[in-house]
Amino acid sequence: MKKKGSVVEFTQQRNEELLSAFREQLSFLGELPLEQIFTRASLSPASRFWVSERRAMVVMSHMMKGDQLLSMNQKRREMFYEIFRRVKELLRLEPSLTLTEASFRAVNSPAPEFYLTPKSARVLIYRLRA
Repeated sequence: MKKKGSVVEFTQQRNEELLSAFREQLSFLGELPLEQIFTRASLSPASRFWVSERRAMVVMSHMMKGDQLLSMNQKRREMFYEIFRRVKELLRLEPSLTLTEASFRAVNSPAPEFYLTPKSARVLIYRLRA
């Protein structure tokens, strides 16, 4: 699992996208409670999955062997299951791909959401706006 305090090279890009999604939700929604705006921002599409290619490949390898990721929090598990679905589809369409190549492509494809809880999104946004 990820080591506490580890920093990933795309953290700044993720933070900028999340803050942009938050601001976009603010401009569209007007009078909604702030918690709903955090929820909508966290559910906004992202340019990629916010996990390193290497970590995704390791998790995909575990999932191929039957690991159900039960010790992982729900949002992370959802994210990895979506990546796994895409990896399996890539491998089906292009059998010559390696698991590493398929994982790389899947992680770097657009993600349907940030895979953050509203509470995590709120903490990040408040930290970024400070």
